[in-house]
Amino acid sequence: MALDYKNSRWGRVLLWLIATIIGRILWLMFKTCRVTYMDPKVWDFFDRGQSGVLLTWHRAAIFFLGNFGNYHPAIMISRSNDGEILSGFLKALGGIPVRGSSSGGGMAALRQMAVYITGGPRRYAGTVADGPRGPRYKAKDGMIRLSCHTSLPLAPVMWSARRCWCLKGTWDKTAIPKPFAKVYVDFGAPRSYLPNLSREQIELARQELEAELIAMKDNLDAISGYEDPA
Repeated sequence: MALDYKNSRWGRVLLWLIATIIGRILWLMFKTCRVTYMDPKVWDFFDRGQSGVLLTWHRAAIFFLGNFGNYHPAIMISRSNDGEILSGFLKALGGIPVRGSSSGGGMAALRQMAVYITGGPRRYAGTVADGPRGPRYKAKDGMIRLSCHTSLPLAPVMWSARRCWCLKGTWDKTAIPKPFAKVYVDFGAPRSYLPNLSREQIELARQELEAELIAMKDNLDAISGYEDPA
């Protein structure tokens, strides 16, 4: 019988141990990486006290959870058992898990994120554009709707490194930089959306954001020398 992480006492203890141990190991490993920001001005997004929304591809999520955990971002994570482990991992790194996804509980999660990021300065929310189950590199529109609802800017972000592990058995081909890897990080320009956009306008914004994230990924992979599996 599979262990129920949510309702079993021992399941919750095991979850906490797994998440904490893996979280600390990865956090220490990521600290050894040499990170190059393609445009240092992107830190204005954080340093000027502006709250906002961040979006990346699923493949890039684990490194960003470790790299930006000290900003305590609210991150949308699915309600699956795998999501339970990822939620505990996120907490260990300083983030705030909000449970839900496009496949279940997404609207409730967006409302929770909206309350959080509008509740004070320097508050951030984020998720993976193509999660939780893909298709790979096919963006969804949830974070655009969050940006519309809160009137806060949205910025795409991506990273790449030649020396990294690729979990080829996963649908997103998850990438994790190896110790002492040189990691290249790029931000797209923050953009704001008017409230009450039509479905057609949201779809156009989604297509533009998807195209930009793909271009960022391709450019960073070319710079780093990483070969993205088909």
